[in-house]
Amino acid sequence: MDTQTNNQIDPETQKTLNTPLAISTGHDPKDEEFLNTVIDLISRGKINLYQPDTLINHPIYDQLSVDKKGKADIEAFNMLAAIRDIKGLNDAGFKDTFQMQNLVQNIRNIKERLETEGGDVFII
Repeated sequence: MDTQTNNQIDPETQKTLNTPLAISTGHDPKDEEFLNTVIDLISRGKINLYQPDTLINHPIYDQLSVDKKGKADIEAFNMLAAIRDIKGLNDAGFKDTFQMQNLVQNIRNIKERLETEGGDVFII
C-alpha cells in the first residue's frame, strides 16, 4: 500500500516488481563454479553467514602485514553481506538472475584483487 496516497498496488504487479530479472544465457563457467563452491561451503558449515572470520584462510592471513590484514577484514565483512544475498537468492530459486550474476562477479573480483596482493587470503 502506498501510505501517502492510500492506493494499493495490484498484488500481481507487486510480485512482478519483486521478482529478479532472469538472464537468458547461463553463468560464466568460472562464476558457476565459484557460486557452487560458496553454496557448498555454507551448507557444510564452513562459512557462517554472520561471522566474517569464517571466510579467512588463517595460515595465509596470519602472515600478512597489519595493513593487508585490515583490508582483508573489511572485504570479508563486505563479501559476507553479499554472500548472504547470494544464499537468499539461491534458496528462493533465483540462481539464474542478473542480481545473482552481479553479486558473484563482484565477490570474485574483490577476492582476486586482494589475493594478487596478499596470497590466498580467503577460503573461497
